[in-house]
Amino acid sequence: MQKWDYLHIVCEEGRPRYINGQEIPNWQQGPTLFDAVNYLFQKGWEFIDNPLAPSPLWRAYHPGIPHHFRRPKDNRAAR
Repeated sequence: MQKWDYLHIVCEEGRPRYINGQEIPNWQQGPTLFDAVNYLFQKGWEFIDNPLAPSPLWRAYHPGIPHHFRRPKDNRAAR
């Protein structure tokens, strides 16, 4: 059975501010949500928000709405 790692991002002003409940230091100078999502896709994360929810592009500028990602757990780390 596949096991997953999960990542939850909450944005403000179009930038990630919290990752898994922890505030990102100097988040105002960090990447935009779009740049962060592109980076996560390159690292194997997949976007798993509710498909009936409004587009993540729209929600990027509405504070407090989380974005959810997952990727397969690396089984090698458990060995």
